[in-house]
Amino acid sequence: MSSIDAVKNDTPTQEKKLTRHTLATRINHWLMASSILVLVFTSFLPIQGIKFAWVTIHWVAGLVFTASVIFHTVYALKYQNWRSMWVEFREFSDLFSSMAGQIEKLKVSPGKYWLLQKLYHHIITVFSIIVIITGILMMIKIDSPFWERDPYFLDSATWGVVYVLHGFASLCFIPMVLMHIYFAFRPEKRHYTRSMIKGWVTKKEYLAYHDPEKWVTEKDREDAKQEQE
Repeated sequence: MSSIDAVKNDTPTQEKKLTRHTLATRINHWLMASSILVLVFTSFLPIQGIKFAWVTIHWVAGLVFTASVIFHTVYALKYQNWRSMWVEFREFSDLFSSMAGQIEKLKVSPGKYWLLQKLYHHIITVFSIIVIITGILMMIKIDSPFWERDPYFLDSATWGVVYVLHGFASLCFIPMVLMHIYFAFRPEKRHYTRSMIKGWVTKKEYLAYHDPEKWVTEKDREDAKQEQE
């Protein structure tokens, strides 16, 4: 029976809640999101003429963001199925169908994440690595409670490259964040937003939007274990 047929046969069992995001994942997600917003505002508000003591706030938020990215990486490798973020070439055939919400026309049912979610994650990862590395280098040029500034750590030409890369990646975060917010409020995506707040999706949503063979939930693992016993 296909996932679409399963949804049509609506039963009380399908309203069971299945965990999509653990508490640790959700807390880290909102911590990362908050630090990104702080970084964006402290970067670009001064350019718009809004003056305030932004430097310390900016680099502290940068350290929080860096710690959040490190936690996410370690947690995903240790406790999650990081292979669920792999992109399969055949997924591209479903790109326009998924964007149009035409679930019944999909040829490849997704696992835990859709193609666009995977691509978004990988693009954000690239920008994050750039801003973290360049941001840490730029921190060498400011005074802090932990070190004294050293503006001559790199030569002028290299500093120029660092500034350009940091500024470019920072600018790219703005449309990416706006895109993320936009899709979070789309009607067909709201169950994903809810899952990032409450942690769960219903069985009905799980069967409608995902292939159970590709995304095996913790509940499915427990049921399979009980059957074997």
